[in-house]
Amino acid sequence: MAKAKTNEVMFDFEETEKAPVKKAPAKKTTSKPKAEPKAEEPKVEEPVVEEPKVEKPKTIRNVKSSKFADKDLIPCKSVTSGGLNFIGTSGNKIRFENYGMVEYVEYGDLRREAQSANPTNYLFYPRFIVLDPEFVEEFPKLEELYSKFYTEEGDFERILELPKQQMIEAIEKLPKGCKECLKGIVATKLDEGSLDSVQKIKVLDEVFGTNMLLMLANN
Repeated sequence: MAKAKTNEVMFDFEETEKAPVKKAPAKKTTSKPKAEPKAEEPKVEEPVVEEPKVEKPKTIRNVKSSKFADKDLIPCKSVTSGGLNFIGTSGNKIRFENYGMVEYVEYGDLRREAQSANPTNYLFYPRFIVLDPEFVEEFPKLEELYSKFYTEEGDFERILELPKQQMIEAIEKLPKGCKECLKGIVATKLDEGSLDSVQKIKVLDEVFGTNMLLMLANN
């Protein structure tokens, strides 16, 4: 009996030995996905701030190149109704008695007036004009101002002799100071009775925004 059991055990052993051995399933190896190359971050360009352009100051014509000396006298004509006083930086005092009067001013005083960063109204309003063309040519701003005059010597009375449309155009081109001067001339002529054209006075009233026709009616 013991032997049979042994054989049985052996049989069982053989059966066990012959039984197919289950292989453990192979582990699936999952390959890690290759990391995609990082996209390069766009470069943010800093805005370039342009330095403000500094304009070089315009150089005023060298005074040494002028034909004038500071003490040279330059003829000037008043374009102001009534009396006019001018005191130069040298301390010289010039008196124009009335519109159209010519007086002589030292070149140095006129030059400093024309070159001043804050010029007074004497030259650029203007209250008087410089009659020497060579002086005027030295200062482009002054030359440009004078180009608006109907006549080179500021004979504004001649504007009143023009036909209506030409007269309007000539007046509109004048600098402010010259318009004021012309108004004064017209008022004086009305008072004297030397200007009596109703049509012309109507035009002047329209241009100046005045009521000088009423003055004519009261004379």
